[in-house]
Formats: sequence, C-alpha cells, structure tokens
Amino acid sequence: MTHPVWHLVRGGNVLVGASTVAVGALMVTTEFTQVELLLVLLHSICVATFMAAWNAFNDVQDHETDALNHPERPIPSGALTLIQAKAVGRAAFLSSIIALLGAMTVAALYSEHLISWLPSIGIWFVAFLLMFHYEMVVPASFMLKHKGLSGNIAVSLLVGIVIVFGAAAVNGISTPLVWIVALVAMLVNAAREIVKDIEDQSGDEDRETLPKQIGAERSRTIAQLLVLAALIPLVAPYARGLLPMELLLLQTPAMFILVSIKPRLYRGEDHAAQKSLRMAMLLGLAGFLATVLISA
Repeated sequence: MTHPVWHLVRGGNVLVGASTVAVGALMVTTEFTQVELLLVLLHSICVATFMAAWNAFNDVQDHETDALNHPERPIPSGALTLIQAKAVGRAAFLSSIIALLGAMTVAALYSEHLISWLPSIGIWFVAFLLMFHYEMVVPASFMLKHKGLSGNIAVSLLVGIVIVFGAAAVNGISTPLVWIVALVAMLVNAAREIVKDIEDQSGDEDRETLPKQIGAERSRTIAQLLVLAALIPLVAPYARGLLPMELLLLQTPAMFILVSIKPRLYRGEDHAAQKSLRMAMLLGLAGFLATVLISA
C-alpha cells in the first residue's frame, strides 16, 4: 500500500514528468558533459517537485468534488488532512524553487552558455502562471480550471513545456525536434483532459467543464480531432528528414493506440479511452527517444 503523500502528489506521474525532462534533453544531444548532466538532474528535480506541488494543491481545491468522483484520494478518505496536504504542497513548491536556483548557480559558475540557459527561468515562470491561473480561486486568477477547454489546454501546455524545459537545460531550446515532440504530448494530453472531464461530469458540480458546456458527445468529437491532429507531428519528423524514416516503425504502438481511441469514445468507454491516451503519449515519447538513441 502506497504512502498517502505519494498518493497525494501522484508519485507515478511525478516520476514520468521528471523523466520527460531527460527526453527533452536527449532530443538535443545524446552526449552530455558532467555539468550538463547535473543541470538535467536539477531540472528533473525542479519539475518533479513542481508537479508534486500542483497535484497537492489540486487535491486541496478539489477535496469536496473528490468525495464524489474519487473518494479513495487521500483527503476525502481521511488519510491526510487539508492542513497536511497544504504543507506538502508548499514544501514541494519551495523545493522546486531551490532546484531552479541550484541549476542557475551551476550554470553561472560552470557552464559556458549561461545566456542560452536563461530560458529555463522563463519556462518555470510560465509553468507557475499556468498553475496559478488554473488552480487558484482568487480575483487575480483567470480560474481556468472552471472554464472548459481553456483549462484543458492550460494543463496540456504544462506537459509540453516540460519537454522544452529539458532541452533548455542543455541550451537546446531552438531545436525544432523538441517543439514537435512537445506538440505531440500537448495534443494527446489535451484530448485526455477532455475525456477525463467527461468521465467526471456527474461529480464536477463546481466546474464549468467542456462536457457541461457543449455535451459529452461533442466533447468526444473534439477529443477525436485532437488525437487526429497529434498524428501529424508524430509522423512529421520522420517524413521531413529530422529522424530516419525507417525508424518510424518505432511509433507504430503509439499510432495504433491513437487510431483505436475513436471506437472506444464512440462506445462511451471514457475511462478506458483516457487510460489509452496516456499510454499512447508515453509510447510516443518512448518512440522518439528510441529513435534518437538508435540513430545517434
């Protein structure tokens, strides 16, 4: 049985996010100096703790609706109190800032490319603004969590910029492949966020989600369009010569799952569909990573 804090921060997702930083860096280069390895590690820690903080704050904000949709979550189940969950979120957020400052210090003292590294700071602040305007219910916030599709896109942008953040660690933010891979992750995750909102529609009483605005069927149609759109950047690097065309075979599992999403959504199998979308995203990233490593 996992510890309630691990459950609160969604430890599995946190590990995936941290490893995605390395994927972003590997889209730039497969040969790292010791300083670059340290910077990638610090960026991974920064992302992992940032995601942990966001997930903790999300559970704090959603503890009432989670009592209906996800009663097994740590707060509604009584495994953690609101005060404890808030403390975990604050500690994780502080750790993310410390990791970013640590990376900045290493870059300033030991890297010859400090100016090229500076976008990392900008990316972190973009992620912070996304979290603030998504989660926080205060007058200064856009409260995107309660605004349907724009909230889904905000979460998905965060998934994409993690890859760019990893590239920034090794001064590779201008690498086209990085942005293409980030776009694939963003589109697939946006589809998944919509399907998750359909799945949770009955319990989301305090949120104006896309399914509430336009209905479940139309929302499924938008999710399907996003999935189809994701297939284009998934194939484009191979078709355009950025990656060897013969290695497109490595993306077959991800493409197969993405194509199989439509019948599941048609049958209303929302839970299975959103799980499949997550798997497709992971397999797509794995396909890109394997391609880069094989062709290096």
